[in-house]
Amino acid sequence: MRTVRALIQPLFAVFVASALVTFGALAAEPVKVVVLEPGSGALETLLRREVASAAELGKVPFVQLTAEWCGPCKKLRASLGDPLMRDAFAGTYLIQVDVDAWRGELKAAGFDHPAIPVFFEVDDLARPTGTKIDGGAWGEDIPRNIAPPMKQFFTEVFAHRR
Repeated sequence: MRTVRALIQPLFAVFVASALVTFGALAAEPVKVVVLEPGSGALETLLRREVASAAELGKVPFVQLTAEWCGPCKKLRASLGDPLMRDAFAGTYLIQVDVDAWRGELKAAGFDHPAIPVFFEVDDLARPTGTKIDGGAWGEDIPRNIAPPMKQFFTEVFAHRR
């Protein structure tokens, strides 16, 4: 009886894990979001670390400039769990950087833009590639407006990275 139980338990565990993955309980998160905290190091060093982490997870990194006072930024952040947004942001690794906290270092690193929120594609060294999208790409800050242009932006970046 113990031999049978010893054989069945591992098979049952594999079956349960497989079912959980199939139904999404253990599925990888579609978008990974990290917030760079001021005082935790030099911006360029932190960005390079996060770009490396994105690569380890098989995700494409983007730097998002944001601010606590920014209404559209807050609405976008709050909507990331929406199914449309989860689909649009699938496969991305967002590195959120507060423009007020990092202003001088952002400009020196090439992340300069007159409006937020803005998303920059970055290369393997965490430098902006010149490809970006900002809140002007959609109207009202709701998922059905934000998701389509963001999905198109990410899809185009993914395509040229292959």
